[in-house]
Amino acid sequence: MHDELNALLPPSLLQQAAESWMALTKTEEVPDFGKAVKKMLFSHDDKVSAIRPKVWPALEYISKLGPDHLPDWFSLLPPVDSPDFPTQALGLTMVLDQAPRNFFQGIDQRWVGGYFDDISLGFARSLQKLAPDLRPTSWSRWRDTASFEYFIFARMSFSTPFVHNEHASEEAMAFTDETRTYIEERFNVRDPIRQQPERRWDLLGFPKLISSGGPEGDVDIVKGGFWLLELMDVHKPPLDEFGRYPYRNWHLGRDMTAEEEAWIRDADFFKPPPEEVCKKIKEDIEANIWSPLGSGGKPDI
Repeated sequence: MHDELNALLPPSLLQQAAESWMALTKTEEVPDFGKAVKKMLFSHDDKVSAIRPKVWPALEYISKLGPDHLPDWFSLLPPVDSPDFPTQALGLTMVLDQAPRNFFQGIDQRWVGGYFDDISLGFARSLQKLAPDLRPTSWSRWRDTASFEYFIFARMSFSTPFVHNEHASEEAMAFTDETRTYIEERFNVRDPIRQQPERRWDLLGFPKLISSGGPEGDVDIVKGGFWLLELMDVHKPPLDEFGRYPYRNWHLGRDMTAEEEAWIRDADFFKPPPEEVCKKIKEDIEANIWSPLGSGGKPDI
């Protein structure tokens, strides 16, 4: 049915997508896990830039399908019991979840929270419906080919469709706690944030943590892993308070409440897009149309 999409997202490109967004290779030693965290979250190197024009045609194709005509994503992947399945599934997750965030500009950013977030969530849910020993989020699928450090980064990447979606906070929490347990059991430690609710559920925790630039000091897999998990946790308080991420309102054509405006001010981190972008998005929503993907700027293809 979607032969064109199979051609646009061949296994080699999904492999490249997985490699491009990960901060380390599967087997490299990681003397400074904190440095790897910062690389993954805050610096997009040439590998990410290089893949942009390669995945763009697939993103355009998907944008034209509509939510009721999406493919069976598993048709793009090898059999679930194949040793290649975890990496290929990771690559597809990166294409559906990270590529829109990294590559869409201006009015195109409406496509992130308004379209692709639900698509990536649907794919993430389908992966979690697999038997535990077949899920690409299970350590058993990686331990023969990858380091535990790589696996934690992969787990984080598989978790972001839940975290980014405004309607999956409980699933995100369950996934994050499972990752936390992996670290705790492997190193016989306990994440101190379990006993710090005032920090874990801080309404301004997300902008505080993301603006910090990453964990500081001597950071091993335990400290760095727990920092990543805290970053996932602190996405939840705004959803509990407002039922949505206030900083998404601009690109989704939603009006800010007074409480959300106060939160945005207190966060002192999120910046609105240009006024003409907000205006055009609202006009499109009122007209029940979408400006075609690429209206905000296309990559060089």
